Amino acid sequence: MAGSELSGIERQLVLQYLIDGNTPITVTPVEESGSSEGEKEKIKSDSSRIFPVALRAEQMTVLDQGIILLKNPPENIKSFDGKDVRVQFYFNKIGLYFVTKMKKVSSGPAIVIPAAIQRVTEEAEIHHHPFSAILYYALRQKDGDLHIDCQFDENYRLFSQPKWSDVDENDAQNAKVYLEKAVEATRNSGASIGNRLILIPVCRYLAHKSAENVALQGIIVPPTVLYIDHERIVFGTDKKTIAFAQGAEYALKLGFPLPKPLKEREVYVTCMVEQIFADNDEKKLCAVCKYTSIKEEDVRYLYDFCNPQR
Repeated sequence: MAGSELSGIERQLVLQYLIDGNTPITVTPVEESGSSEGEKEKIKSDSSRIFPVALRAEQMTVLDQGIILLKNPPENIKSFDGKDVRVQFYFNKIGLYFVTKMKKVSSGPAIVIPAAIQRVTEEAEIHHHPFSAILYYALRQKDGDLHIDCQFDENYRLFSQPKWSDVDENDAQNAKVYLEKAVEATRNSGASIGNRLILIPVCRYLAHKSAENVALQGIIVPPTVLYIDHERIVFGTDKKTIAFAQGAEYALKLGFPLPKPLKEREVYVTCMVEQIFADNDEKKLCAVCKYTSIKEEDVRYLYDFCNPQR
């Protein structure tokens, strides 16, 4: 399969694969562009994007004509009626997608598979420079504060909008379960965690079965930064050696390298843990933290850094 768009024969093979009911899909509304709102309103609007919906194979019937009929779909997918949507799935471990319009027929929502089906291509990493994050714990003792240098996972694009396609195919089913639990937990707690796309790196981290890489038992494992924007930061840890507490507030120093001879841009914030999520064994934790104290100029800097093409 060379090139980005599938050939006619390739499309027919994929269509038959969908008809056989072998794969789940995710459906995401295509964002509209061209808004003329002011900059501050533009920043706020980033927290109101619609979350993608995952559908299991048994929730769909694919007709020979290339029409996907949805059976007992989630309630939130009904809001996509009449809108352009991006449908993504895997075929032989290759990510594919197409853009079409969600329509309503007598049996319920329907998706017409268009002539053009595209391969998912990896986006080039925008920020190549190392980024640092130091987390401070107040010990309330003469010894002062404990500070920990956070670690990073190259598989998580910290400053890019999270996408369901980032989730490994082998982890997708477990990630969907964690996602449903996370959405329910935030709803029950009344927590407002802003853009719910932030839950993608959370459920992705909890679902992934990582190998044990700690040489000594009891050693402090630094938290991993999974995502960051101008409002929030998400941490993950494989061990309970870093005790994030619900509602607790921590100091944080973020470091952004600049071209020489300029020095590193440092951003100092305080952040509060809005919500904690754990895997079934409570061996892996994620903490979604919201900035509670940050300079306006730093909000602007973080926003511009995370949205270089706006």
